[in-house]
Amino acid sequence: MSLSRLVLIVLFGGVTAAPLAAQGIPRGARTSQTVANAPRLMVANPFAFASADSASAVRIGSAARTEMKAIVGRDFTVVEQAQMNDALKQYGYPVDAILSPPLATTLAKNIQARVLMSGTMARGAGGGTVVTARLIGVNDDAGYVVTLTQQKGQTLEDFGKKLARALEPAVKSLADARACVDQRTSKPDKAEAAAQKAIKVLPNHGLAHFCLAQIAQDKKAPRPEVVKHLQAATKGDPLSLPVWTALATQYQQANDTANTLLAFEQMLLVAPTNQKLREELFKYFLQSGHSETALKVADEGLKLDPNNADLYDLKSNACLFLSNFKCAVDALEAMYATDSTKADTLFFTKISAAAAEGENPDNVRLLKWSQMGVRKYPNNPTLLGYLNKAYSLSGQTDSVIAVTNRIIAKDTTESGVIAALAAAQALIVPPDTTKARRDTSVAGRDTSAARRDTSAARRDTSAATAPRTSTKFTPRPKEAVPFLEFVIKHGDAQRKENAAALLYTGAAPLLQQPQDLPGAEELLRMAVAAANPTGKVYPAANYLLGLAILFQVPQIDPLAEKQKSCDLAMQEQTKLAAADSALTAGRSVNPEAVEKNLGIIKKYEPRIKSMLKAYCKTKKK
Repeated sequence: MSLSRLVLIVLFGGVTAAPLAAQGIPRGARTSQTVANAPRLMVANPFAFASADSASAVRIGSAARTEMKAIVGRDFTVVEQAQMNDALKQYGYPVDAILSPPLATTLAKNIQARVLMSGTMARGAGGGTVVTARLIGVNDDAGYVVTLTQQKGQTLEDFGKKLARALEPAVKSLADARACVDQRTSKPDKAEAAAQKAIKVLPNHGLAHFCLAQIAQDKKAPRPEVVKHLQAATKGDPLSLPVWTALATQYQQANDTANTLLAFEQMLLVAPTNQKLREELFKYFLQSGHSETALKVADEGLKLDPNNADLYDLKSNACLFLSNFKCAVDALEAMYATDSTKADTLFFTKISAAAAEGENPDNVRLLKWSQMGVRKYPNNPTLLGYLNKAYSLSGQTDSVIAVTNRIIAKDTTESGVIAALAAAQALIVPPDTTKARRDTSVAGRDTSAARRDTSAARRDTSAATAPRTSTKFTPRPKEAVPFLEFVIKHGDAQRKENAAALLYTGAAPLLQQPQDLPGAEELLRMAVAAANPTGKVYPAANYLLGLAILFQVPQIDPLAEKQKSCDLAMQEQTKLAAADSALTAGRSVNPEAVEKNLGIIKKYEPRIKSMLKAYCKTKKK
């Protein structure tokens, strides 16, 4: 399927705008106003990207509404401002709310208006007010657009009236343009005549030319004829996504890459937040070797309208598309500064993800935005995960523990497992080595220093092959156990192997001075139980487990002899048997060291038998 076909599906599959309920206006809602016989025309206040311009937008909209009444005569009933405000209050909006064009269209449909005058308001290069106004049928694919700049000394009321008068030809020619659409299939000749009539009034009428282009396509006319009408339609209505899509399709079919790119750029400007559209166009830019185009579109749009939060959103997506994560975070921060009301879960997820990506994550901004996101959405597992990562990267281990406990209390899925692994890693591996995530082959390093006569209880602690830690970091492997138990219980085979590797890494330092041999044994037994018997961790963990157990024998032996204790003698026998089994399973790690330690175990056998015979006579009776 070609890209143009995919884009058409995006456009006409109904995904160019959010569902009505999501936009805050209930589907099917109606006001109690009596519908006049003449079709309704609604004049919306122009949408102001800067909140400081809201009052000016209301004045311009009011003046345009009043003037439009004189323009339409009896052909339309202009919705009164009081009626609009009643509807706005009914849908939970304040009086004189400034709605974006898509929301204004939704409101117009729900109060049964057939035609809408909407617009956007910005500041020009000289500081003057610039309004782009559009008149379109609420169910039409195209309309007519004018852009006017407030003149020096011109009042906002006069400016609003001028906007309405500039759209008068569009009002007068709308019925004929619609007649073309209505008769296009059944009576194409009459449809064409109606369109030509509309064009006599308004030469670049967007809907009329779009209808003529469709008629030309129906007749299989030469491509230049179709393109000519589509180009005229874009001049009349540069905000029509269906027209730009049709034009891009024609260019693409003609293998006209340059014009295809230009059309796609305009489509992005028209619908910067249409995620499906962005994805398909970004793919095309990448495939055609023009990966910077999307970013250029956003930057050029922002030069004209620096308060347009939607364009900052587009820019952030373009930056992410280019793997320029700093650029993405910068754009999203600018978006937030422009309009903080757009900071929903998607925003906080996107900015946190961008800050966390790359070889050198921006942990300062990751921490800032993930904290803000979690404050607003305290139970969002994704945002909690990013906050956890920020704490982990900054070495705030206690905070990692607290956040992870919140996550795993409610999430036993892969996300919870990953969070638990990250917490265990923060407790076991120093922050400067976290990124490396040591390969479990570390267990295969030379541990020959462990070969010694244990009866002397003198051993080189380098035998444990423990990773070096920074002077400011103190491993807390025992605190990691609950998290690793969670991973072993809920994780898949790979996650269990990861948990086993961390248990191995956490146990290794416990064989060094000051030793905690029972603690090492506990961790290593867990590692052996969780590890894949055919993987790398299993023999390594067994090898260290054998050493951890064997090193305890010289501590038990003199006590057993001194106390003439049968229980201690039996405990020593059990330890030696367990050490023998573990070392044998870990033989592949260091065969020479294993053989020497197994030899030491054999030397203990006569002594154990002697102690058992001497100390356990009573128990035998």
